[in-house]
Amino acid sequence: MIRKNSKIFVALGLSLSLVTVFSLFSYRSSAASAVIAVQGPASATCSQTGQVVPAGYQGSNFGLELQQFWPNEPVSISFTFPDGRVLSPVVTSISDRNSLQNSVATFIFNGVEIPINGLDGVIDMPANFPWISNTDIGGDFYFPFLATNKWPYGCYTFTAHGLQSNRVVVSNFVVIPRTGPEPNPGQAVLIVEDNTTGDLSSQQGALVNIFGRGFVASEVISIWITAPDGVVFSFPYQPITNDIGSFSAPFEFNSNHPTGIYAFTALGNASGYQVITRFNLTSRASYQNGWSQLRVAFPSARNGGQGTTFEVQGKRFSPFERVDVWMTLPDNAVRGLPSQYADANGEFFADVHLDERLPIGEYDFSAKGATSGFLSIATLQLNSGGLELPIPGAGSTVDTTPAPDVISSNDLLSTGTTDTLGSPPQEQPPFTSPSDPIF
Repeated sequence: MIRKNSKIFVALGLSLSLVTVFSLFSYRSSAASAVIAVQGPASATCSQTGQVVPAGYQGSNFGLELQQFWPNEPVSISFTFPDGRVLSPVVTSISDRNSLQNSVATFIFNGVEIPINGLDGVIDMPANFPWISNTDIGGDFYFPFLATNKWPYGCYTFTAHGLQSNRVVVSNFVVIPRTGPEPNPGQAVLIVEDNTTGDLSSQQGALVNIFGRGFVASEVISIWITAPDGVVFSFPYQPITNDIGSFSAPFEFNSNHPTGIYAFTALGNASGYQVITRFNLTSRASYQNGWSQLRVAFPSARNGGQGTTFEVQGKRFSPFERVDVWMTLPDNAVRGLPSQYADANGEFFADVHLDERLPIGEYDFSAKGATSGFLSIATLQLNSGGLELPIPGAGSTVDTTPAPDVISSNDLLSTGTTDTLGSPPQEQPPFTSPSDPIF
């Protein structure tokens, strides 16, 4: 049986009494006389509250100011993203190409040195180190934070918790798209199509071709991809045009990418030509097959807040067969889990921990027998676990394991891997030069 020590967190639940004062660039919220103020370069309406609050852009700073806490008090700050993920400011301003890669930056927590990773815009599974800073002798605190291009568009909730006074204040902030003149495409054109069908739409797992024409000869092309929620991630390398200004580059949309309309942008570094085209990514349908059954046994209502461990049970698979399991997130991105093995009666269970780094919404848990081919699906609902990042208690540490995480199961056989997410987004270019392929 696979076992892990359960995570110990300090309960931070408090009732809030909010008084809100608005101005164009500052939003102040107070509870029990403590104050939080956010400064941003613009203003916008928060979709959750319907109120006008400070706003900013990807790549811009915003200010966060606290007042009327205790002198020199440690204060924990948490950011709740529009999709319900609760992340620490320690990691939200770091843009990684892959949030699962080993980082050169480290953080000391409870005497343990752990690599710091940030957001990659696809998986976003950094170790969620709490942000705890002390106020000054007047009970005030200020810090300018950065909203990177890995922050999706939408309304955010910022929460500050005085760990000695127990004062909690919240405020909202909106990330909005930049507006400006249309880019100059010059003579450039850009096509993104499915490698097999040539369509401008395909399913997760598709290999797509990026064709650019009309740029200048032998110029470096910068490519970036904007996800449906506004997150931007860079192309793994910069192709070079041929003598007539054309380039070709492949790209794989794996199951980690959410579904929706993606915008591909190509910029000629010499010509300045910038052209944008769009591609529709859809999900692969899964159909239940055979007479196996899957159910969410705990919690009984099949829903729970972030931080809940869900128990999923399967039966009527073949005896001792490998059962491949995965979860489909609310945005249709897929997260693989270690394969489980049924017992002599074709049964298994898995306790799956869903933490605050995952978005809230409906999840599909799928299990497929490798021998029988039986496929069963069970649905669960992940709700908000609160606006504050859980702070590990005495004797525990920050969870560095990507989620969802199987923390207990009936599995007596080693799967040979602890990988819970499958293949990460492509990090190495498929070609080291336009004429030297590597396969």
